[in-house]
Amino acid sequence: MDGLTGRKINEPAPDIGAPANPANRAKQDAPSNIVEVSDVIPKLSSLSIAVTVPDKTRIVSSTDSATAMTCYDLRWAALPREVLEIIASYLSIEDLNNFGQTSTTMSDRLSSCGLEEVHHFLSLSRQRQTSCRTIIQSSHLLLEYLRTLSIFSVRHFPVQQGPAFYSFYASHLRQQILDGTTLSLIPSGVLEVRQKHHLRDHIPFVIEKKSDNYSDILAPGPDGQWVREAEITHDYLVEYHHQQADHILFVEQPFALREGPFPYNYTGKEHFLSVYERKNDAWVEQQLTSGEIFPECQDKQIFRIRLSPDAKSAVCINMSDGVAILGRGADGQWINRGNINTSLYPRLFSPDSNHLALYDGPCIKVMSRAKDDSWSQTGDIVVTNPADDLKETPSGETVSDFDYLRVVFSPDNRHFATWFEEAGHDSHHNDIQRRYFFVVIFARDPQGQWREKERIVESCNRATRYFTLKPEFSLDGRLLIITTRESIDIWELTDDQWHKSAQKKPRSGGGEIQFSVDPCEFIRSCNQSVTIWRKAASGIWGETQTFPAESLVESSPNGETIVCNDRAGHTDIYQRKPFAETLGQPFVEPAAVEWVNQRIGFSIIGAGFNQEGCLLAVIPKTGTHSLILFGLTAEGSWLERARLQTEGRIFKFCFSPCSRTLQVRSLCPPTGSTRGREFFSLWQIMPDKVTQMPEPGTSI
Repeated sequence: MDGLTGRKINEPAPDIGAPANPANRAKQDAPSNIVEVSDVIPKLSSLSIAVTVPDKTRIVSSTDSATAMTCYDLRWAALPREVLEIIASYLSIEDLNNFGQTSTTMSDRLSSCGLEEVHHFLSLSRQRQTSCRTIIQSSHLLLEYLRTLSIFSVRHFPVQQGPAFYSFYASHLRQQILDGTTLSLIPSGVLEVRQKHHLRDHIPFVIEKKSDNYSDILAPGPDGQWVREAEITHDYLVEYHHQQADHILFVEQPFALREGPFPYNYTGKEHFLSVYERKNDAWVEQQLTSGEIFPECQDKQIFRIRLSPDAKSAVCINMSDGVAILGRGADGQWINRGNINTSLYPRLFSPDSNHLALYDGPCIKVMSRAKDDSWSQTGDIVVTNPADDLKETPSGETVSDFDYLRVVFSPDNRHFATWFEEAGHDSHHNDIQRRYFFVVIFARDPQGQWREKERIVESCNRATRYFTLKPEFSLDGRLLIITTRESIDIWELTDDQWHKSAQKKPRSGGGEIQFSVDPCEFIRSCNQSVTIWRKAASGIWGETQTFPAESLVESSPNGETIVCNDRAGHTDIYQRKPFAETLGQPFVEPAAVEWVNQRIGFSIIGAGFNQEGCLLAVIPKTGTHSLILFGLTAEGSWLERARLQTEGRIFKFCFSPCSRTLQVRSLCPPTGSTRGREFFSLWQIMPDKVTQMPEPGTSI
């Protein structure tokens, strides 16, 4: 790359008046190269037994696992523990599980290598597994934290098994909350926010702009002060809000086009992009040239960058010629992994980050990631109307397509739906009037190409240009509910086909839909009320319970808790019983379901749940400087566990994906000649016995 790789970033130095630590400075001054980040694995050279270990960069397939099981030899079970741990560290979650199934003896031996955590992970629903993978892959800080805990069978587990260890930790944390463990909210950093600061939800780092082309990465220090970890260079206009990972930043670099009347002739050697990664408490940089990013485009300008949810792919959008997708090579370096020549805009990743939808107007293209991490086109779709379609256009011309498409993937990544809510206008700028709109469901065919699976027509009472329409998939991807102003339609996936379900007529259309862990239940909020819909034994869907809800309807991620204000100035919490003690376990039909009301004696203006649905943070209407943290108990009631106070009015807050911290933003209004001030603060949620969770193998 013409000498543009392997540059270590400037020495991280304490900022905001914090004194430098000589010990830390010595550590930071150590040389650092951009190489594949190896996991913490014992060295083979220290062992007296000769063992052949596979190349770590090789992809181990299910065929390899089957062969290993068929050719199982008792000598494997007799290996020393140190050797067995090294072998296990090269295996994926699925392969470690297969290895443990070769014999009872091997299963017992692998219990000290993460097999218990793997068994727990594989017992979860597919949707929960995807969520755990995304959370841990986008947060190396969480990975580092988990490796400090003593609750696991192995402390320094390999990164590819991180989702299993995170799911195990999250289940124990939820159980701690249910058991009534005391919680404390400990401030870990406060920053006065100015225009030069860039904040990202869930990310504990702050980017502070110093000049047009330089910024600092700030992190909370041990004393609550913000410390500069690194300096980065960037273009004058740079944005980060599409990058939700705490260990990596893709930053566009300043590049001055040659002035003159003729187009610039790119050589492919221009420094276009820097990838900053946090490794071993230091940030290192990889530089990418225009030719490495856009090998097939003549105009090589970067318009925007999007990072996948799992932080393993980055989409670089060209100004006009196409899209490049970056991923890691065998050596850990970021390289071009796929290209598509299109002017369509990349808008949406699937939940598992394996599919990317690009769409504009009636056109949709889909890129998919293969097992070797390469990307290729798997869908080239133009959504059109049937030939006999009747639309009312003032000019009388025939219009066969339309703009304003929207797309949503199912949580199980097997389908996506597209729809539109505006018919647009004809070439004479007259409104197109439609008597129906539609939703189209797509799925992959045996060759892996996305094809139309089902078209669902929603009729209007009268011809209109605008029509409120919203399809939503259930958590398991087997239910699709379509709400319009006039109706609610329920579609179910049975034998790989979509069928309209029998249902009772709703009292009205519209509303917001929230799904429950129960596949035969969903929640609808509309017209200052919340309604529980259930599927009866007869197979007919209908309303079963309705609760008043004047405002602020918030549901937990698993749909087991509903929070809303009533007209009398109270807050109602509706808790589903029974509820899941372990989040993400496959649903088991209970004998009976009831929703129990718990009333809080004040109204709230903000509410939010953590990922596991066992913590609830609220902002009282009469005390906007306070945040109250509630925890769910094993009996299904919510109790106050902690509260915090800020100097200003709290206007935004969120839990970190791992439920370890709360991010709070507050605003102090101007007083006299003093301008208003905004503050950003981090609060650690600290259980009193985080290191005394049950050992692996006990009931979760």
